[in-house]
Parts: sequence; structure tokens; C-alpha cells
Amino acid sequence: MPALNEIVTPLRKETLQDGVHRKLCELILHGGLAPGQSITVASLASAFGVSPMPVREALTRLTAAGALTVVSGRTIGIPRLTRERLDDLTRVRLEVEQAAARWAAERSDAAMIETLRAALGRLQDAEQGGEVALYLRANYDFHFTVYRHAGSELMLGIIENLWLQISPYFHMLQSSGNYRISNHQHEAMLDALEAHDPAGAAGALAADIHAAYGTLVETLGLLD
Repeated sequence: MPALNEIVTPLRKETLQDGVHRKLCELILHGGLAPGQSITVASLASAFGVSPMPVREALTRLTAAGALTVVSGRTIGIPRLTRERLDDLTRVRLEVEQAAARWAAERSDAAMIETLRAALGRLQDAEQGGEVALYLRANYDFHFTVYRHAGSELMLGIIENLWLQISPYFHMLQSSGNYRISNHQHEAMLDALEAHDPAGAAGALAADIHAAYGTLVETLGLLD
């Protein structure tokens, strides 16, 4: 019987589909696609320099995950956010992301704090300058620095899936002044993380999530 390495072709570390999927996730998480905007398979294939097939496959995965939806024909956009869906996302975010903040506070170190301070500086500059795209990228950098430092790849994946569904709506928070309020909560979170205070870090994060929730309910007209 031949050896396995003689009959099995080694897999590539990353398939083309996985690469396109990762790029699409980054596009969404970094604020590159807002509610009301749409993209097409052809435009994405051209931007990524690939054929339409891996783009379609990646879009199918993201549609199944609730991050994207078919708007019409070959046009893809952000799904409509209902009150029921927002409530569900918020409940789960509070549970999972607060746990990550507590774990990160227990493991915080000088390198993480330095990275967070730099992200906070970018958040403050973007808020003062009204730069939505820069704010959303810095907001992602700040939060996911915390979540990565929790030390759980499983939890990190869960949080990323939640953010794929909610983060496009962070575009809608700027006009209400939420970015300024959120930066105060980021400051409180940073202070708690530096002090190795799990309860304080979780509390500041919860305040950030609750504030965004209240603004979205009002902005989207989802009041009961």
C-alpha cells in the first residue's frame, strides 16, 4: 500500500475562497460597507483580482451568517436590522464581550495598554474631525485588541461573527454624538484594563454597548 504522501495532494494553507472571505470580513468589520450601500460580484472580483467563483462562494458564507443579504439580482448589501434582531445581538454581545473584557483585564500587560492608547488617540482624533471611516477602523482596532488579549480563539470567532452583523450600523451612530460618548467609555475601559480590574472593564464595555443600542433604536425608528 502506497504511503499517504504519495496519494494525497497537500492542501494549500489558505484557499482562494478563504482569502476572499477574509477580505470581505475585513471590509465589513473595518467600516467599508454601510447600510444602504451595495456591492456586486463583478465589482468585488475586479477589486480582488480573482474570478467571480470564489467571490460568490465567500458571499454565500457571509449571507448564511447573516452578515450580508441579496438586495436584487447580483447586488449584495447589509441586511435590515429589526428590533428583534438588534435585541438578540445586544443580549449576546453583552454576555460574550463582557467575558472577554474580564479575561483581558486579568491578562493585561504593558504592550496591550500601549496599543490601546494609540487606538484611543486615533478614535479621539477621528471623532473630533468627523472622520467616520477612520473612527470605525480605530474602534475595531481598540475592541479587538481587547478581545484578542482574552486568550480564546473560540471566543474571538464568536465575537467577530457578532460584529459582522452589527458593525455596519456603527456608521449611523456618528450624527447623534455617540462617538464622543463611546470614547469616554473607551477611556474608562482602558483605565480598568491597566488596573487589572475585570469588573470595571466589563462595566465600561457594557455601557458602550448599551449606548450604541439606545442610539440605534432611536435612529432606526425601532421604538416600541
